[in-house]
Amino acid sequence: MFYDQLLKICKERNVKPTPLIKSLGLSAGNLKRWQEGATVNSDILMMLSDYFGVPVDYFFEDYSDNSGDPAEKLEGNSMSKVYNVLKAHPDHIASMLSGQLPSGADLLRIAEYLNYSVDALVPESVSVENTKTEDSLLSHIPPKDMILNIMTKLAASEEYNYLQVSISKIVISNLARKNIQKSKLESLLLSKKKLDELFDNNVDPAKATGFNISDLVRISEAFDLSYDFMFTGENK
Repeated sequence: MFYDQLLKICKERNVKPTPLIKSLGLSAGNLKRWQEGATVNSDILMMLSDYFGVPVDYFFEDYSDNSGDPAEKLEGNSMSKVYNVLKAHPDHIASMLSGQLPSGADLLRIAEYLNYSVDALVPESVSVENTKTEDSLLSHIPPKDMILNIMTKLAASEEYNYLQVSISKIVISNLARKNIQKSKLESLLLSKKKLDELFDNNVDPAKATGFNISDLVRISEAFDLSYDFMFTGENK
C-alpha cells in the first residue's frame, strides 16, 4: 500500500510525513486520505521519487528490487517509469484524470485570492453568473490549497486545462516582478514546449499546457519564492 511505503521510507530517512507533505506544497489532509486507501497521482509520485532518490515503483507494496543504488534507478525518462507503474496499477489512472472544473463559487474564491476576475480564468463558455463566495463547496479549504490541488491533476476537459493554463500565466506574470523570465525557467529544465506555449499569447489557452505541481515546486525552491507570491505577487 502506498501509505505504508511512504511511512516506511520516512522512518528510514528520519523524515516526518506531515512537514514533508507541506514542503511539497500539498495539504496534510492527503496523508489521511492515503491512509484510507485513496490513490496517489503521478506528479506526487515523481516528487516523492525525486525527494527520496528511489524509483516511483518503490511506493507500491509489490516493490521488491533492492539491488543496486536506488538513485541510479532515477536515470532515464521519469514519465516512462510512471507509465510502467500505472500499467501495473490501473486504479491510479482514475485519480490522474479526475480534474473537474470547480463550482462557480469556488472559482470566485480562487479569483479573489489571485486578484483577477473569474473571466480571466475560464473560457467564455463557462457561466459563473449570480455566484457568491459563501456558496463555496470547499469553503473549508484555503484558496491556495485549492489551486495547488488544481495544478496537481490532469485535465479531464478543455475548460479545466484552460484554468490550469490561466493560473500558469498568472504565475509567469508574478515571476516577472522578480525578473524571472523564460530563460531562467528554461535553466530549471522545465519543458521547453510548455514554456513556449505559456509565453506565447497567441496560443489558445485551451490548447496549451499549464504548469504541474512538480514545476511549481521546482520554481519555488530554485528562486526561494512562496506559493502566495507565485499566485498573487504578494507574500501573504
